[in-house]
Amino acid sequence: MLSVAIDGPAGVGKSTVSKILAKKLGWNCLDTGALYRAIAVACKNNKTNINDINEVDKLLKKIQISVNFENGEQHTFVNGEDVTNFLRTKEMDMLSSVTSAYQNVRSSILDLQRNLAKQQNLVVEGRDITSNVLKESKNKFYLDASPQERALRRYNERLSKGEDANFDDVLQDLLQRDKNDTTRKIAPLICTPDSIKIDTTNLSIQEVVDLMYNNIKLS
Repeated sequence: MLSVAIDGPAGVGKSTVSKILAKKLGWNCLDTGALYRAIAVACKNNKTNINDINEVDKLLKKIQISVNFENGEQHTFVNGEDVTNFLRTKEMDMLSSVTSAYQNVRSSILDLQRNLAKQQNLVVEGRDITSNVLKESKNKFYLDASPQERALRRYNERLSKGEDANFDDVLQDLLQRDKNDTTRKIAPLICTPDSIKIDTTNLSIQEVVDLMYNNIKLS
């Protein structure tokens, strides 16, 4: 099976680009961030203290994360319950940023990610895909953009959903996530030497997709 592995910081547009690229290839797209967010949702629903690693470990033994693709769209489940509609909130942004730093959290969904990539051609996006999850992939990309541009994209996304948003707050939250992602001891966010790095700051979504598509090895 073939894969495209994509990493990059929060707000860079990985999810949007990956979905369009996957559709262009005729593949499914796995948003691995949704898996960590699903665990964060489980923590919230079970009133688990995310700052207590022992409590989080106990919860991990009680839950099972799974994924289904329906008409090209990913649905993420916790113990059989579809939690897809609860994942993309500011609260889940921050909760998942904390829990995803734990070794046992990352290990709990590693096999799921790799098995899905073994079963089908797949575009996989996240923060440790090129460096950890799919290290053997022939197609690795690292997407980046300035913090201000990424914050603006996230800010506009929230406004489009009818959510209250303050640009400065969004920027500060994003910078904190960058710090969490790049400094964690377990599978930190990095640009691997064999990844093609693309600065998307001044590129349209379609320009990024085309640039990636033209660099994919399909054999």
